[in-house]
Amino acid sequence: MDNFPSTFLDAQNFPAVLDDIDTFIFDADGVLWLGEAVMPGSPALVDFLLKKGKRVIVLTNNATKSRAVYSEKLAKLGYNKQIGKNSIVNPAAVVADTLHRQGLSEGKKVYLIGTQGIKDELDDLGIEYFGDGPDPVENHHDGKTAFIYDLELEEDLEDVGAVVVGYERHFNYIKLMKAANYLKDESCLFVATNEDETCPGPNPNTVIPDAGPIVAAVQIASGRAPVVVGKPNTPAFEYICRRWEINPQRTMMVGDRTNTDVKFGKYHGLKTCLVLSGCHQVEDVLDHHENDRHDMVPDFYAENLGSLVGKEVHMTKKEAAAHLLEKLTLAEGPYVPQPSRVLAYY
Repeated sequence: MDNFPSTFLDAQNFPAVLDDIDTFIFDADGVLWLGEAVMPGSPALVDFLLKKGKRVIVLTNNATKSRAVYSEKLAKLGYNKQIGKNSIVNPAAVVADTLHRQGLSEGKKVYLIGTQGIKDELDDLGIEYFGDGPDPVENHHDGKTAFIYDLELEEDLEDVGAVVVGYERHFNYIKLMKAANYLKDESCLFVATNEDETCPGPNPNTVIPDAGPIVAAVQIASGRAPVVVGKPNTPAFEYICRRWEINPQRTMMVGDRTNTDVKFGKYHGLKTCLVLSGCHQVEDVLDHHENDRHDMVPDFYAENLGSLVGKEVHMTKKEAAAHLLEKLTLAEGPYVPQPSRVLAYY
């Protein structure tokens, strides 16, 4: 495409790029799989890279499942068994690691708004938590007043070392109120899994809110800014750097979203590739380029992962419409690193 800001990749020119890359970091949904179905051609690309001696890391913003569960999913979908739990990074693991390094396993508890994935990762590191699951308003309010003026907290403020917020379908006003009250203590950490506005789903006409709206509600109610560990933010990158000796200049981030995957790569000095098999498309890249949002313009783009090894999978317009998300509301402001007074990274 003439004057297009990104370079198109396919099986013919990918080998030339491959020589300059040691590590590939892949997003999951929309890249390796879509919902519960494998993304055709993607396992072949992973096999190809492993045979070439490349490191493969899976980095997802989905914290609803643990790394162990995602490892089982990859195996079920036919991915190489070399890509297991120790090759996967998700916000649940980064949250648990962050709290563990801050000493949360040594006494204080976590108030958790989140799902099983976070619980599993906290359990692995011996971090105590409470608050997950249903917490009906009816258990705290008789309905005689519009607002809830008094609320009994399960733990004293001084015993709660962190409030962790991610996606949870049981989120309600009571959970919002409890989180905001625990965060009155300035020494209590506020950690969020991710700020994705929506989540992929089988019906493109249905908006499925993700963790972002929940995190925003707690942030507004508490007046506290969270440390967000998921893409495009730095904690996920620092977690990767602690686990693997990667050279950012010889690492490529591959994903289907410009506002998380491409931004993540751009912010941290990685090469970036957008695959058109998921969320964002060529039109989105052009819009970013024309409006000087260069942190969302990838270095490369490709039809899908399979196309890089000659196993390109084309979708009809009807099939694509069934899979692609509604366009996201994209943040135009640059990422501001989290304040060092809240967390220190080692």
